Amino acid sequence: MITVTPIARSSLQKHNENSTVTTRPDGEVLSRVFDLEWDFSGQEQGSLLKKPVVSFENIDNAYRKDIQSTLAVILKRYRAIVGESATRSQVASWQRGLVEVRKILGNSDWASLSEDRVYKRFKVKLKKRIVQFDWSKGTVDALTTAINRLSQSDLCLRKPDGKEFRSWVNKETQQAIAIPIGMYSTIIAKALRVVEQYHPHRHEISHVHAIAEDIYFIESNRTDVSLEDNQISSRVIRRINSLTHDIPNFKIRRSGSELNRILRACAVVTLAFSGMRIGEMSSLNKDSYAEKGSNFIPILKGEETKREGQVVQETWQTHRVAKDALALAHDATQFLRDIYTETNNLNLKNKKITQEVYQRHTRQLASAFLATQPSKITVSYCQTNWARLFNQFIQSSGIVATQSDVEEFNRLNPNRVGQLKVGGTLPKLTPHDFRRSFAVFFKRYGFGSSATIKFQYKHTNIQMSDYYGNNARLQTMEDVLLDNDLLNLMNEEGIRMGVDIFDEIYNESEHLGGAGGERIARDKFEQLSNGEHVYMSRSDIERLVRNGTLSVVKLPTGGYCTNATCSRVCGIGEFSAEIKPCDHEVITDKQAKIILKQNKRLIKSFREMNTGDPMMHSILIGQKQKIQRNEQKIKDFNLTFEPFDDKVKGTIETVGI
Repeated sequence: MITVTPIARSSLQKHNENSTVTTRPDGEVLSRVFDLEWDFSGQEQGSLLKKPVVSFENIDNAYRKDIQSTLAVILKRYRAIVGESATRSQVASWQRGLVEVRKILGNSDWASLSEDRVYKRFKVKLKKRIVQFDWSKGTVDALTTAINRLSQSDLCLRKPDGKEFRSWVNKETQQAIAIPIGMYSTIIAKALRVVEQYHPHRHEISHVHAIAEDIYFIESNRTDVSLEDNQISSRVIRRINSLTHDIPNFKIRRSGSELNRILRACAVVTLAFSGMRIGEMSSLNKDSYAEKGSNFIPILKGEETKREGQVVQETWQTHRVAKDALALAHDATQFLRDIYTETNNLNLKNKKITQEVYQRHTRQLASAFLATQPSKITVSYCQTNWARLFNQFIQSSGIVATQSDVEEFNRLNPNRVGQLKVGGTLPKLTPHDFRRSFAVFFKRYGFGSSATIKFQYKHTNIQMSDYYGNNARLQTMEDVLLDNDLLNLMNEEGIRMGVDIFDEIYNESEHLGGAGGERIARDKFEQLSNGEHVYMSRSDIERLVRNGTLSVVKLPTGGYCTNATCSRVCGIGEFSAEIKPCDHEVITDKQAKIILKQNKRLIKSFREMNTGDPMMHSILIGQKQKIQRNEQKIKDFNLTFEPFDDKVKGTIETVGI
């Protein structure tokens, strides 16, 4: 039993080798205080991709037991105060912080931190270490929390100043990358093509791989001949290569390279149309897709991974293509699921694994995304190293940046300016970069945007506007949970978008059109007349956007509306909603070019439909009004275009502009 003694300058809490740290629900011991791993599987399930243990293997032997003894005291005290056990991630963080405190202090006499003289020297060393090793705020927070836990457990009398410690951090936390829309849509389109190509062959992919595994097993266990390993490999390769199948552009590879090519495309599609995390995606299988409500909104049901220690079912909006992506990933790897299930059962039967490990592996085997090399399975049967797989997919896609991509990358990622070059590829991405790219795509190119990106999939256009339009209806369903972190991420992206737009309006655009733009231009001229070079700084803009003083909507046909209470969406269709122009419309140099491009498309459409068919008269008249009204909006932007004045064939026009 662990007991807490009064603070002492000289000694640590002493523990018996058999002191218990973690147990199963029935009380059976899982971990003892000086074990190299503390196993938390008896009290939490956690993410499929993480082994539920805290390891002490990499801690210096000279003070490893000191760290373990201290954590044992902290765990007991935490349980007494909070009323529940700490999670694996909490203990891992406390361990990390204690190790750093021990390194700086030079010993495990935590009580000495109570003395001002010792603590002052400690802070001097800490500041140097933060600067020398370029610590992140996360590392500083772990150390601060560790000292607080020492104090809470009566092992020292010191309350650290976390703000002071954080002020010494110079390392800038780089935000996750937002992929430029042109590159993002190309990545998704390529992934969709892979899904479309192999979805009909998903069962055959698993079948031929199962045969290949049988060939390997037979050749490796032959007793009639004596062969070296390389000879066995040669025979296996020859026999596998002789297998016939109808799968296009596909080679059977036991290395998993071909399967990985398909799985990473399925993963890109799933993430791009949900915004979920990798750990959450790994909890999905082909039965995770459903359609909700009378509108049949596509959703994915999986396990949310941020609340470690418990499995929380969560729901994400998705698109119907995710159904095929998950079915392909799941069915193509069924042969692996069969192999792994047999191995898992045998390991439990032969007592090579505990019941907790067996159950965790069983959860993993339900995933659509399995590891593709049975010989290399260590901790998880699920696919890992997703960052590497995603970057391989992008590199193999041959996607390079245009000048427009670079400009957008720099605008979306201001602390990464210069990391993307014209003709170059994207920086190495992490799975979280896809999550932020989803949020950017959602906010900047979703609702009320002219960028209704379309992807060809089974000869059906996937219109992103329809996909994002489902979100509002989804949120009204009482029994549907939404990923709050994702919603917060999108909210922040919306604020950044607003800041970018107002910066464009106030500081970048040389010309401003629309009634609202003309009013701002007059105010701006007055400011410039008074010697002001910048009408409003980005920090001022952000403050006003966050408090709601500034509000903006990006109009689907180009331009912005700055009326926060506006109930109409100007120009959403092919006809003008009202003759009276909006008092709050703002058109910038960039938006004027967008309107000009839109007019070119409208003119092309007009001329294709203008055949004299009486059924088309009203549509063509409305289109002509729209084109000419757009010309009025951009006439003062120094853009070159030929005024449009085509006649509607077969009718006498009576409507003027």
